[in-house]
Amino acid sequence: MTAVIAVSVVVGLGAAPALAAPPNAARKTLTYIALGDSRAASPTTLTQVQGCSRSETAYPNLLAKTIGATSFRTVACAGAKGENITSVPQLRLDGVHPPQIQAVRPDADLITISIGANDADWGNLSRWCIAPIEGMDSRCRTNPFYVNGVNHGLRALEAAINSSLEAVRGRAPDAAIAVVGQGGYFGDRGCYPANPASDADISFIRNSFIGRYNTILEKVSERHGAIFVDIQNRVVGHDACSRDKWFEGFVPTSVYLGFHQNLKGNQAMARLIARALPENLRTSR
Repeated sequence: MTAVIAVSVVVGLGAAPALAAPPNAARKTLTYIALGDSRAASPTTLTQVQGCSRSETAYPNLLAKTIGATSFRTVACAGAKGENITSVPQLRLDGVHPPQIQAVRPDADLITISIGANDADWGNLSRWCIAPIEGMDSRCRTNPFYVNGVNHGLRALEAAINSSLEAVRGRAPDAAIAVVGQGGYFGDRGCYPANPASDADISFIRNSFIGRYNTILEKVSERHGAIFVDIQNRVVGHDACSRDKWFEGFVPTSVYLGFHQNLKGNQAMARLIARALPENLRTSR
């Protein structure tokens, strides 16, 4: 899959001809705009009551430093849905936030998007699988109401990411767009208290919900010439049940909220996104 990249042009003086910069030439400027929901805002216990709940350690902030962005703006907002990217203002404790698309500049070099979780309602749906007693199996994977909810949520996800990418591509046709994948919270087993669910239900969430979620993101990204950044399959061994966890589970043990990445997770996501970008977007120097 490819992303459309704006090509720098050096204009000569006098009679000298204009020369196109080499494909791997470093940029003098790099404009980066981050859109999305709480995955991109990375709320903490301190920031969750502050407007859009953005923290300074969210992956967009770390990515901006990693790639040497000379201009960076994040409008990611906890609770955002696809409609809040494209057309519907979002009400938060600090007031009304305009649709995030308004922050997208035609001259943007890079735009990252994390959206769809609230459209799919994946967090609340995953809580159906929580077992109140250790060793109990809630069997959400065989609950027809839960399975139907997952299917409905994934249909809403596809519509949300498709409309978001369509709007962003229309406003910034030459930008590289990176769609950030979901997941990281679940491994191959449950654990108490972080992810209190049976191994079978955890596996269902990871593979049949989040796995399908990422397949949709990848498919729609390809449709719009965007880069899909796989997170879940690149952070194996760092789920909420691991000793070296990068993601919080149902019950968090850090200042980051449950079902969100912690500091190590944000750092890892920034690295993974940077590696997925075209070479001339990895540094502006």
